[in-house]
Amino acid sequence: MAKTKSGSLIGDIRRLFSKYGTIKGKPSFWGALRILLVKPGVQALIFYRFYHKLFRIRLGLISEICSRINFFLTGAEIDPGSEIGSGCRIWHPSGVVIGRGVKIGENVSIFSNVVLGGLGHSIFHHGKPGYPEIGNNVNLYTNTTILGPVKIGNNTTIGAHSLVLESIPGGCLAVGNPAKVIKEIN
Repeated sequence: MAKTKSGSLIGDIRRLFSKYGTIKGKPSFWGALRILLVKPGVQALIFYRFYHKLFRIRLGLISEICSRINFFLTGAEIDPGSEIGSGCRIWHPSGVVIGRGVKIGENVSIFSNVVLGGLGHSIFHHGKPGYPEIGNNVNLYTNTTILGPVKIGNNTTIGAHSLVLESIPGGCLAVGNPAKVIKEIN
């Protein structure tokens, strides 16, 4: 399952360059500069790593303001209190929402309009309170919504347009509304 401590910018960069690298994961200077300047998913994570550190040293208001700026610039709403492991990749950050108590493991791929949020925190939510925990090496495809205290196991893929309200074991493919395991991929 996902580690409880947040990852590092170095881990994000290692994974990023292993995907985009020209020779053995080492891009040219111009290739690296291009990735950092024009890829909003990369920018969203770099900015998150900065304001998450501010949040951890109890600079809450400043981290919240930085979170709003991140949303304005990249379209990703990542709460400073969420915990994201190393090597996370947000391919298309538009519409991505990651709530305060969410824990994400290492090497997770997130596509556009993915919502990871809590339940039971307002008068409108009638479920067990809590936030999702996402394991390592998980793929969350477009328009996936994961709500409440559910756990997504390691090496799992959640297909596009899925609604996950119950835990999904590791090593499988789950799709649908509500999401159901349709294939084991071990």
